[in-house]
Amino acid sequence: MRRLACVIIAILCVGCGGGGGTSGTTVGVPVFSPSPGTYATAQSVTLSTSTPGASIRYTTDGSIPGEAVGTVYAGPIAVASSVTIRAVAYLPGWTTSSVSSGTYAITGSVVAPVFSPSPGTYATAQSVTLSTSTPGATIRYTTDGSTPSETVGTMYAGAIAVASSVTIRAVAYLSGWTTSSVSNGGYAITEPKVNVTVGSREVVYDWTNDRCEDLDVPDGPARFVRAGDGTLVLFSGNAPRYYVSRGSDFSSLTRVCGQPALVSADKPTPESYENWEWLWAVYREGDKWHAFVHNEFHDNTSATCTVGVPTFGNPCWYNSVTYAVSSDDGRTFIKPNAPAHVVAPAPNAWVPPPVYPSEAYVAEGYFQPSSIVRGPDGYYYSLMLSIRDKSSGQGICAIRSDRLDDPTSWRAWDGSGFNLRLTSPYATGASATVCTYLPIAIGNESLSYNTYLGLYMLVGYSNMGPSTTCGFYFSLSPDMVHWGPKQLIAPARIPWCDAGPATPGVLEPVMVMYPSLIDHGDTGVNFDRTGRNVYLYYTRDNDDNLDRDLVRVPVTFTLE
Repeated sequence: MRRLACVIIAILCVGCGGGGGTSGTTVGVPVFSPSPGTYATAQSVTLSTSTPGASIRYTTDGSIPGEAVGTVYAGPIAVASSVTIRAVAYLPGWTTSSVSSGTYAITGSVVAPVFSPSPGTYATAQSVTLSTSTPGATIRYTTDGSTPSETVGTMYAGAIAVASSVTIRAVAYLSGWTTSSVSNGGYAITEPKVNVTVGSREVVYDWTNDRCEDLDVPDGPARFVRAGDGTLVLFSGNAPRYYVSRGSDFSSLTRVCGQPALVSADKPTPESYENWEWLWAVYREGDKWHAFVHNEFHDNTSATCTVGVPTFGNPCWYNSVTYAVSSDDGRTFIKPNAPAHVVAPAPNAWVPPPVYPSEAYVAEGYFQPSSIVRGPDGYYYSLMLSIRDKSSGQGICAIRSDRLDDPTSWRAWDGSGFNLRLTSPYATGASATVCTYLPIAIGNESLSYNTYLGLYMLVGYSNMGPSTTCGFYFSLSPDMVHWGPKQLIAPARIPWCDAGPATPGVLEPVMVMYPSLIDHGDTGVNFDRTGRNVYLYYTRDNDDNLDRDLVRVPVTFTLE
């Protein structure tokens, strides 16, 4: 009886494997949905089997799938071009299904590219994106009037910067499909034309009478911050002892000589990031005064530099932007957690030049940040100069942060977004990636958000070139990345572009530098807003040595 019971149990258990499935011991073959065939649009293909609990693997490269071969099916398969899908289903203790094959032929016409923003006339530079509703399609475009195709034009990989009038032509294509028709997008950029009126000069700081010591010269763009008691603090000083001016208003500023706001650490090593230091941009939030420091290391031990000279008279310059903070109303600044106080360290570790420089200097790194501006989007922005290495020319980088008390929070523009963290080669052991330079035709001395024009406004020097009028210029941007053409504020004699003292409208008969715009009517704390009526501040170099004055002239902007 015991043997008969075992036989009965064996008969009853035939087909019981896999939790009581109804398909026998072989797993049901995968089923395709929609059915294989020819389609005019991309498809989303699902796979299923009648055997509960079974897994499916599939291939699209022609190979035969198995329990350990192919991709585990986890959801619909996007089919944008012709392909054959092979699939098997399997379950432990069961026989793997036979291979199912489904061939999908995707044919039809790719949908033509769409422009955003729409083609048209705009007052400022635009960032144009292209898209097509055909999944998997590639886009090529041209801006020179030629007709794009699968092999002609630039492959679209990200937003297109449109700073001047242009027509973009684009097509979309996909293997096995008919290439789309050509889309045309004409963009007319009518940058606001602004008339500029400049008034009479007024000396703000006279080196002869106001200096605390001989090296106390205005050696940077003027910045203002309103203190907690309503008084004004003017930042426009020099290393190694950086002095500020204070006053109840713009007409009563007095140099404070008793205590420098910052004394340069003057350390002899590049990795300390505490060498010769200038307060270059200051922004107050509550009782904290956050500052960008322009830091210069000058190699005074290498034979190919100037031995024994750690100052800017040494032609070897290694620049970085660092952070300092004040908690005593801007009277003294400290650098917390040095050397981790660096905002933008030079991308390469310092190596002396192979020979003594034949030029006035060899420089590299990040330096001279603009003023800090809080944009309408709530982020803090700044621009800074960059020289990748000693053999490179300079460019301008944009940086952004959502907090000022953390120097590591700043991110640089990398060509597609503010994603790049600027790291120290002394911390990582490797050279760092350099930011993507912006197409700006002037310097970056002064940055503000102009409420009269509703745009970011950058003020700087002219660039070099025989057709350039020497002087101070401004440029406008809607997003801190795309900048319009430069517009002249006033002709001026600047160190590398000498207008000559007889030029009509020249600001001074001598060299000038470090322009910045300050709106005396700005009721905010940090003077990062400008309007229609502002003041242009600049440094006047009286003798090409130490005798420098800080001067201002009233400026009025009027839209044409």
